[in-house]
Amino acid sequence: MICMSYKKLADDLNPGSVILCADGTITLTVLSCDKDLGLVRCRCENSSLLGERKNVNLPGVIVDLPTLTEKDIEDILQWGIPNKIDMIALSFVRKGSDLVEVRKVLGEHAKSILLMSKVENQEGVANFDDILANSDAFMVARGDLGMEIPIEKIFLAQKAMIYKCNMQGKPVVTATQMLESMIKSPRPTRAEATDVANAVLDGTDCVMLSGETAAGAYPELAVRTMAKICIEAESSLDYGAVFKRAMESAPVPMSPLESLASSAVRAANSTKGIWG
Repeated sequence: MICMSYKKLADDLNPGSVILCADGTITLTVLSCDKDLGLVRCRCENSSLLGERKNVNLPGVIVDLPTLTEKDIEDILQWGIPNKIDMIALSFVRKGSDLVEVRKVLGEHAKSILLMSKVENQEGVANFDDILANSDAFMVARGDLGMEIPIEKIFLAQKAMIYKCNMQGKPVVTATQMLESMIKSPRPTRAEATDVANAVLDGTDCVMLSGETAAGAYPELAVRTMAKICIEAESSLDYGAVFKRAMESAPVPMSPLESLASSAVRAANSTKGIWG
């Protein structure tokens, strides 16, 4: 028997539903659900080791969970705000109203604390425009998202989300398994190097390492390697075309600050200036 903390598991699943455990390393197919006892009978489709407190994904299922738990609210009000945090990153954002709820919790501090949204399931992808409109920044968190939507559609979701963030002028981060092999190897695979470069070419503002630096054997080398790839990719970008595309979607009339910034970019592009 496997115990899970989500109390409505038996209510939300049906025979034939899929449960992914431990980052997708274990696949369970639902055979039956006993809603009265809260039990779900499954068939395990593969052999793997299941440790304690591992994550669980329910592809295609709209889960009934609060945006913030009581512990989240306590941490924000009693630790975050007193310590003058600059930003809150929200996992599994499903709709724009999730962010509205967080801003209500922040109260008068909502103006000074930015919100970064992470879309990690199908519901969030479907409501992306609404989520982006209510976010200050965005993270393309490909780990859980890759288990919630078909793997062959991840690249489309990534490109679409980065493009929309660029058009809205909102910072976007691309994360998860970017140089995964460098947890154990001093060199990334060609596919990983290309993945990082393509994220830059797509328009991401930041690429992020996780396991590579948190638990990897070559954390410093991983950072240096990623930086080299980013610099090389950035050197091949047509910044004039990027700026033109951004201006086509810019609101009219522009704010004084945006007008000043766009004039500076236009001057730099026309004189082929180097910023650094």
